[in-house]
Amino acid sequence: QITLGRATKDNQIDVDLALEGPAWKISRKQGVIKLKNNGEFFIANEGRRPIYIDGRPVLGG
Repeated sequence: QITLGRATKDNQIDVDLALEGPAWKISRKQGVIKLKNNGEFFIANEGRRPIYIDGRPVLGG
């Protein structure tokens, strides 16, 4: 599992998206990428704003 988001001193993540642009738009835990048992990858958006994959939104929850 790989965690995407905005790192803080109290919140360590694997991929710090705040390095790519305005940090105020990124949740501390924006999403996770998981490897399923069948070998496929799955991304879950855990933030309030959508994540875009190939131009398609992955809505948050």
